[in-house]
Amino acid sequence: MSNQPAQPWTTGAAPANTPVSAAAPAGRDKLDELRLLVNSHHPLITIETAEELRVEELLQKVAAELGVALYTWSVTTGLARAGGQPIYHTADPEQALANLSLVQGDAIFLLKDFARYLEQDKICRRVRELAEGFRAARRSIVISGAALHIPEDLAGDAVPYQLALPGEDELSDVVKEVLAGTSSTGVRVAAGAALVPQLAQSLVGLPREEARRILEMCILARKGVDAGLAAEVTAAKARALRQDGFLESVRRDASFGDVAGLEHLRAWITRRRNALTAEGRAFGLEPPKGVLITGVQGCGKSLAARAIAGEWGYELARLDAGALYDKFVGESERRLRKALELAQKLSPLVLWVDEIEKAFASAGAGADADAGLSQRLVATLLTWMQDRESGVFLAATSNNITALPPEMMRKGRFDEIFFVDLPGEQARRALFALHLTKRGREAAQFDLQKLAAASEGFSGAEVEQAIVSGLYTAFDGKQQLSTEVLLGEIRATQPLSVVRAEEIQSLRDWAKSRAVPAD
Repeated sequence: MSNQPAQPWTTGAAPANTPVSAAAPAGRDKLDELRLLVNSHHPLITIETAEELRVEELLQKVAAELGVALYTWSVTTGLARAGGQPIYHTADPEQALANLSLVQGDAIFLLKDFARYLEQDKICRRVRELAEGFRAARRSIVISGAALHIPEDLAGDAVPYQLALPGEDELSDVVKEVLAGTSSTGVRVAAGAALVPQLAQSLVGLPREEARRILEMCILARKGVDAGLAAEVTAAKARALRQDGFLESVRRDASFGDVAGLEHLRAWITRRRNALTAEGRAFGLEPPKGVLITGVQGCGKSLAARAIAGEWGYELARLDAGALYDKFVGESERRLRKALELAQKLSPLVLWVDEIEKAFASAGAGADADAGLSQRLVATLLTWMQDRESGVFLAATSNNITALPPEMMRKGRFDEIFFVDLPGEQARRALFALHLTKRGREAAQFDLQKLAAASEGFSGAEVEQAIVSGLYTAFDGKQQLSTEVLLGEIRATQPLSVVRAEEIQSLRDWAKSRAVPAD
C-alpha cells in the first residue's frame, strides 16, 4: 500500500467537548498541554477539530521533545511510523489495533477519524483493553476528527484536548509564507513586511488552512499586495464566518450619535471605555464584561447594543441563537462553545445577542420543557461569562426579561442591567429631528415641539414609522412632507403603549427595583 499523506481538512470546526485539562492557549502553551497529557500516562486523548494537519504537526513536536515514536493511522493508508512505510494489512481498524500492542516502547498513536469505528463492540472492547495496558507507560492513543462521539464505555478513559484556533503568531507565519510565495510568482507587491501584523490580525478566528486560502484568494483578486489588502481579507473572513451560521459579522455603522436619549447608558459606556486604555489598566480598572438591555419593544435596545461597538471602535458580531439548536444530543452545546471560542479569537469584539430570551427562556421552565437542552446551553454560556478572558463584551437585549432563568441575571453575570422605557418628550423631539434628517429633510422646518407633544406614548420605532408613512402620504398627495401631514399620521396610530398597556406597566414595575434606567 502506498504511503500517501492524508490531505488536511480545510473547513474548520472548533472543539466541542469540554476538556478536562482544556483551553490550551495559542503557541507554546498548546504544546505544553499536550505533552503533559502524554507524560501523565493518559491512554486515550480525543481532539475534536477539522485541522488535521495542525494536530499531526503538534504531535510530531511532542514526540520529538519526549523522544517517543509517533505512528499515524487512516483508513486509506493504514498504520505507519512517521516518515515510514505503512504496516501491511493495517487499513482495517481492528487489525490496526492489533498491531498497536505489538509496538515496543513508548509511543503516540494518532488515529484519524477513528471515532466512527468505536461503535463496533469488538473494536470498542479492544480499545478499552489497550487503554488499560497503556496506563503504566507513555503510550497514548490520540483520536482526531471533525466531529467525535465517544461511547460511554470509553468516556471514562478519554480526556478531551482542545486545539484552539491559531493565534496571531501562528497566522503571521502563514502570512509570511504566502507573501514569500507571491513574490516569487511575479505578482505586484506594493507593500510587504509592514502588512504582516495587519493581515495576521485580519485572519484571526479562522482555521490555519482556511486563513491561507482566503489570503491567497484576496491577493489574486486584487492582483497584488497593497495597503487595501487587509480590509479585503477582513471582508472575506466575514463572509466565511457567516457560512457557519453561528456568528454573523455585522457592519459597524452605528454609534450613540444615532440614538436619542439613553443618557445613563451612554455615560456608563463612556466611563467603561477608560478600562480599555493603558492608563485605565495601570490604574486597576477591570475590562467590562457586558450589559443586558431590556425594556419596551421598539425603543432602541438593539440599536443601543450595536452602538457600543461604534463608540469603542470594536468589531461587531451577532450570535444567531436559533442556529445553535440541533436534534443530536450535545451538538447544540458544541455549536455554542464553538461560537464563543470564535468570539474570543475575534476580540476585541462586541458580541450582540438580540432577544436573548428566545434562546434560553426554556431553561427557566424546568428540564422537561426541552429535555434540558436550554439548561445545558445556559450552563455553557454562564461558564464562559464567568471564565472568559477580556476582549469580548456581551451586549444582550431582551423584550421579556422575566422569561430568563434567574441565574443569568445574578449580579456579576452582566456588569449592569439597563431598562429602556418609552422615550420622554425631549427624546421624542430628538427622534423626530434624527429621522427627518436621515431622510433628507431640514428638521428646523418642522414644529418638533408639537410633534413630540402629539406623540406621547410612542416608541422610537413608532416615531420613525410615522415619518415613513407621512412620506408616502405626502408623495401620494403631491405635496411636501409637513408638520400637519405628520400630525395626521400620529393621530391615526394606536401606539403599543395603549394596545399593550398592562404588559408595559408590569415591565416597568419589575424594572423599578431590578434595573438601572437607561434614560
